[in-house]
Amino acid sequence: MAKSPEPGVKTFDEAVSLTGIGKFNLFVLLATGGSLMCVIIETMSAMFVTPAAQCDLNLSLGQKGLLYSISFFGVVSGSFLWGYLADTKGRKLVTIISLITSSIISIIGSFVSTVWLFILLRYLNGFFVGGSSAIIYAYAGEFHDNKCRPKVVSWIATFVAFGNIYLPGLAWVILPQEWSLNLPFDIYFRPWRLLIIIYSLPSLVFLILVIFLPESPKYLMAQGKHQEAFEILQLIFTVNTGKKREEYPVKKILWEDEGNVNHKANESVLNSIWEQFVPLFKKRFILKTFMVCFLQFAIFLSSSAVIMWYPEILNSMTELGKKLPDNEITLCKAVLYSDDTDDVTLDNFYVESALINYQNRTSRAIMSKVCNDNVNEEVFLTSLVIGCCYAICYITIGSVINIIGARKLLSGFILFTTISGICAQMLNSYLYIQVALCIFLMAATGVGIVNAIVVDLYPTQIRGMALAVSLMFGRFGAMTGSNAIGPILFNFCDYLFYAIAALHAVVIIVIILLPTNKSTPQNTKEIS
Repeated sequence: MAKSPEPGVKTFDEAVSLTGIGKFNLFVLLATGGSLMCVIIETMSAMFVTPAAQCDLNLSLGQKGLLYSISFFGVVSGSFLWGYLADTKGRKLVTIISLITSSIISIIGSFVSTVWLFILLRYLNGFFVGGSSAIIYAYAGEFHDNKCRPKVVSWIATFVAFGNIYLPGLAWVILPQEWSLNLPFDIYFRPWRLLIIIYSLPSLVFLILVIFLPESPKYLMAQGKHQEAFEILQLIFTVNTGKKREEYPVKKILWEDEGNVNHKANESVLNSIWEQFVPLFKKRFILKTFMVCFLQFAIFLSSSAVIMWYPEILNSMTELGKKLPDNEITLCKAVLYSDDTDDVTLDNFYVESALINYQNRTSRAIMSKVCNDNVNEEVFLTSLVIGCCYAICYITIGSVINIIGARKLLSGFILFTTISGICAQMLNSYLYIQVALCIFLMAATGVGIVNAIVVDLYPTQIRGMALAVSLMFGRFGAMTGSNAIGPILFNFCDYLFYAIAALHAVVIIVIILLPTNKSTPQNTKEIS
């Protein structure tokens, strides 16, 4: 970091530090954290909407599976575009477009009665809400200095837990209701449609907050808009301290040019995206990029895979507990019991009845399906408990990350949750297994620490793209794990958590070997 040659001349990091910590920073945390919460709500809402909507939309098993994953596919497919737009057009603009568009698409989707149109709208919803997912950490982090940034990014991740509490909480209130409104075009407006609309409302609320946020001052500095950035720093100082702009102790800023990504005039969007993407895989960043992408992929894969099946495992152990004493219940016994018992399933969505039709002296068994779209209320309670545990973990991480350090904290966290997963497979008690599994699922909160590391590793000009690409690999890991865990769980249950432990061992090695950010200042410019 360049040293200040005289009073009033500061580096950008020092200038941000002198704005203080106060009301403005809390507003940034609320606006950006809330935007991240909206991402979780929109992408995970299918967990509760799909079972309740299956009768009205006449969903097949394949269509239900598609609805569970289509939002994640939307997020993945839009990652490059949003990362590019965030680094070239601004963090604030991307967040605003993302929130308002995803909300409108959700509201429209709540009135759709055609299943494939509904699936298409859920994909588009994921595509647009992915804009917030891609850059929200960078947007918030750039309002803070290097010392505070990891802590702030971790605190923002706490809103992921709030989203996981909001989802089952509202579903528990709305879905059990029994009412229906007949609307034009053969639309039966039932509680699940109202739930989609209510799930979309936080996006509009936090959109208003983001509108009142300024653009990232560090982004503006990187774009050469130094006067705008300086005025924003003065504004932050005034809001935090209550003093006048003229009392801001910084008069000039030493800007360390991190190397701009040059875009040619009249360049096509695809070429421009490519130019923004390529620096991530140049000599200076290629190792970092591969390592953080692997970390995101591995953590998303293991944690998302198990959490998708957690309610079914819970239900299976409950049913098995009716047959066996508590000290004989194991995780794999419960899974095999679920697999071998036709009448024990989590959803129990369809009740089959055999009807004998005697016609032309021929006895034929006709299997008819009576649709049952009731959602087991135990799923709501379980999801609420997990959401609360997430909140505790995120708050703890945000409180100690600066003390322990992001890499040490992530390594210890992954090790602890991995041991809990192995214990869950070895224990012989319903209660102990549930506690161990719940602790293992907290590995998902490690994603917040990885994002804090990514924000610190890359310069402003490509930070948005770096986050977008790494999170794209994370979402791909979630999709892969959610689809692969079923066959593994039912065919190789005894080895599941040992395989995850081996994957996490590699994760810990990668964390230890991850390079630190030791970039040297280049082309230092003095900005008034």
